[in-house]
Amino acid sequence: MSSNTEYSQTLQHITDAKLDELSNKRQIFLKRKADALAEAEAQDTPAEKLRVLSNGVKTCFDVRVKDDGRVADPIHSDRRLITELSSLDRFLKQAQYDPSISQDTLERWRRSLLRVLDVQTLKYEYATLFAQLTMEWLSVKRNPKSDASKSEGFEKVASSEKIESRKQWEDFVFTPVDIEADTVKTFLSDLFTSPANPSTLSEETTADNAKAVVKALDRLREKVTNFETRLTSSSQFDVPTLDWVISGLISSDLPTEKQRAVLRDFLKDRTVLAELADVLNMRLAALHSWSWGPEVTVEQRRQVNGSYQVHMHEDLIQAIFLQYLGVKWSVFFKEIFGDFRRTKNVWTSPRSIVPAIDKKRRAFFLDQRDDNPNLQIVRESIHRSAYFVSQLMSGVTQVRKEEEGEQEAQVRVASSSVRHKKMAPPAPAAARFMSCPSDDEEADESDEDMGFGLFDDDMPNDDYDPDQSYLAPFPDSIMRPTNQMQAKQNLLLLLSADITINKRLYGEITCFRTQYESLYSSLSHPTILAVLGFFGVSEKWLNFFERFLAAPLKFADEPNAEPRLRRRGTPGAHILSEVFGETTLFCLDFLINKETNGESLWRVNDDLWFWSRGQETSIAAWNVVQKFNKAMGLTLSTEKSGSANIASGTSAASTIESLPTGKIRWGMLYLNPKSGRFEIDQETVDSHIAELKHQLKDKEASIFSWIQAWNSYASTFFTYNFGTPANCFGQEHVDMMLQTHERIQREIFSSGPTNSNAKGDKSVVTFLRETIQSRFGNTSIPDGYFFLPIDLGGLELSSPFINLVGLRDAVTESPDSIMDGFFKAEKDWYDTLKRRYAAKDKDRVIAQHKGFKPDDVDTFMSFEEYTRHRELLNYNFGGQLLHVYGNLLRRPSQQVIEHDPTSAVAAGFGQLKDQSGLSGIKGNWSSMTPYWKWVAQLYGPEIVDLFGGFNVVEPGLLPIGLISQFRSGRVSWREE
Repeated sequence: MSSNTEYSQTLQHITDAKLDELSNKRQIFLKRKADALAEAEAQDTPAEKLRVLSNGVKTCFDVRVKDDGRVADPIHSDRRLITELSSLDRFLKQAQYDPSISQDTLERWRRSLLRVLDVQTLKYEYATLFAQLTMEWLSVKRNPKSDASKSEGFEKVASSEKIESRKQWEDFVFTPVDIEADTVKTFLSDLFTSPANPSTLSEETTADNAKAVVKALDRLREKVTNFETRLTSSSQFDVPTLDWVISGLISSDLPTEKQRAVLRDFLKDRTVLAELADVLNMRLAALHSWSWGPEVTVEQRRQVNGSYQVHMHEDLIQAIFLQYLGVKWSVFFKEIFGDFRRTKNVWTSPRSIVPAIDKKRRAFFLDQRDDNPNLQIVRESIHRSAYFVSQLMSGVTQVRKEEEGEQEAQVRVASSSVRHKKMAPPAPAAARFMSCPSDDEEADESDEDMGFGLFDDDMPNDDYDPDQSYLAPFPDSIMRPTNQMQAKQNLLLLLSADITINKRLYGEITCFRTQYESLYSSLSHPTILAVLGFFGVSEKWLNFFERFLAAPLKFADEPNAEPRLRRRGTPGAHILSEVFGETTLFCLDFLINKETNGESLWRVNDDLWFWSRGQETSIAAWNVVQKFNKAMGLTLSTEKSGSANIASGTSAASTIESLPTGKIRWGMLYLNPKSGRFEIDQETVDSHIAELKHQLKDKEASIFSWIQAWNSYASTFFTYNFGTPANCFGQEHVDMMLQTHERIQREIFSSGPTNSNAKGDKSVVTFLRETIQSRFGNTSIPDGYFFLPIDLGGLELSSPFINLVGLRDAVTESPDSIMDGFFKAEKDWYDTLKRRYAAKDKDRVIAQHKGFKPDDVDTFMSFEEYTRHRELLNYNFGGQLLHVYGNLLRRPSQQVIEHDPTSAVAAGFGQLKDQSGLSGIKGNWSSMTPYWKWVAQLYGPEIVDLFGGFNVVEPGLLPIGLISQFRSGRVSWREE
């Protein structure tokens, strides 16, 4: 089995061989070209010049010929060239006899051949440039150096940030929190056994619901006992099991790049896997004596957002063992918590407050008997699918992916001489996300499609509530976010949609957002073990979990230090840590639902959001969070806590003293309470522009490294933290994103004052063009070269503008216009129902309803009564409130860019049809994403004109293996 070093050396040898071959081919071609041109120029007649030049082209391209010089190569890779040369052979034979073949025609043929030579010369020039860029990158990889331009002052700042972050982590991890397990158990017992207070339901119903909760809890504990028995009853590890365990571990943040290479080698060797399974089965059988060993080393890693995370370096067998146990417990708890929630009368819904008489009157006057679908059940479906214990896994093979740069920005103060960086609240398995279609693969839904969901009929028994299995027919991007970062972005959409609706319906909405202070570093061990014990986990497993938590830790840069036992928090990047966090915060989810009459806490990991049309409900929810934290020994981040009361019309937004002070922020956005819109915080952008300048400065030694950093930070990181364009944000938000991206480039590259309103005198393209020219001498580099994918010989620079411009016009101009349409449709439908009722035989209606006769039977219900439960009941007309909700949440696809199948660009696509492994621009137009279609149409005409197609470099000459490795690796951000 080859090691990571051997693999890298092999890749290096292959790359060197390809670059040597490229150099030799270029020299041979240029010599043959010069000889052909000289020999042709020495001929006396135009026809003879053309014949000699044609033969020279055949020599340059290694075209096989017959004895008389005509083309005899039916299998040459360049079919267009072979066709042209074959035809020219026949045309020249005709010109030998036919006086009608003019000198102009001969000259046109000559120019065509010269262009073939010039295009190939240009391709070799850019192939050489690509080789030079590759060698430059390899040189930097082998000899990383700190940039000489870094000032001493900045080094001190960066070092202080890292030291401060580490000290904060150590203060959390090695200092136990003062909390008693019995206190936690008492709190949980009261939570799961006492009736809800206050309650809008009758005392009898409230008491019955409390009994249902106790019964569901007993059933949950019984399932835990049975699960433990299955988990240790037989050999758990075999080769197929290790396939998914190791694959999941590779995709996590736990292993280093070298360890990932070893794990990939494991997967290739079934014998090794079989032996490994035996070792792991023995380790599971001896669970009672498991330990970490003498010590586990840890190190700090800088993230793109400027924060630091602490990562553990355990041995691979240990990591595989813990990965398996983490996945099994995670999937199990996800299942039983879901069953608990689906149990009748356990999870409260605001829909339960609709009086029975109101439903009876609606059935009488409107002939409307179905309560569903409605807006509230859709909200609950989204919450259950995307936010309910969302860090737990739905299946053992679930794999998640994260793009470089998809991290929430840390709020900074740009004017400060020291930029304070906290420990990042780690998502223990942050690189493991659900596999879902991309937004580009999702079709837009019509308004009429929204709201008519499905019910899961596969209910175990009558104890389950079918409404808790309603599946809203929304896109996967909403129902099953690809990662927790997208889930957080979606929270902005969900809140914005409800702001639009609530402002127009009720005049106001109140909301808060808060986040735990380093949740996984600060979780109390007594709290974790008390929660697990309360849910029925046995002493055997509690003892194992306690040893897992109390890891002996030592920083890698302190080899002589004694290891210290973790006294608080959970091991980072482990799925078991997610299990501990989610089982603990599941109790908060249930408490919020119980104490706010069915409202939902919108939670992604440690990030908490709550909103309600009533101030009192939001205040009650905030008090519940405080109560929970006191019992569990948890602390909220003051910096990431904020609230807003948003009112309609000219009403001034007010501050509520009982809620956290400060603005609601996420990424580089803040919620403006006056407008009710999320807006980009330009001061935060300024601080990250300054940071980007520092990071790019550090990457200037290599163009490839510089572009990778640019793509991750300037394109992905900024765009992600500006939010997702959607109808609930409107076109104004897209314009704000475009303007900010333009400002970022202006301030990064402009040599003028940064506060100028004029366009910058440089862009990322002009900067790269000038840099390449100064280092390698290449001039007149076309714009498209920078954006073409690497597999075609380009640099694959990412443009944040293309996707935004492409979808701008598809976004609703103003979210309020959607509500305007709703009010009109609602009134029209009410008038229709009123006319229908007036035409009915009232005695017949009374008979149909078994003698039920309202006092106002002769008068149709008032509009006020009709609209009383807009969110909670089905109104059965196109454009009702649940359709409005779906429309507000919609993220429109990019508008299709036109494609001319007869153009030169289309011919360029045709040349790629037989080329496999292409990732961006391909031979089939329909298989390309909107982004690459845009790039191809925008830059294609120039590229095809210069290079004869989209291949800037001939296929096979590029060191794709090495560059692919470069692209898949994480950016190493400068720390000090």
